[in-house]
Amino acid sequence: MSEMFKRVVHEDWTTVVPMIAFGLMFAVFVVTTIRALRLEKSERERLATLPLNDSDR
Repeated sequence: MSEMFKRVVHEDWTTVVPMIAFGLMFAVFVVTTIRALRLEKSERERLATLPLNDSDR
């Protein structure tokens, strides 16, 4: 392996990791948004009426 290739590989990983993290977070955001937009009206209404905290305790 040439010296230049080793140097590029070792120095470039610090830019790849944030790009992978950003890509994963963006994918999660897109999937969540699409799922929320595709909910049926009855399911949206059911979820809207759910209580936010337990009043039984």
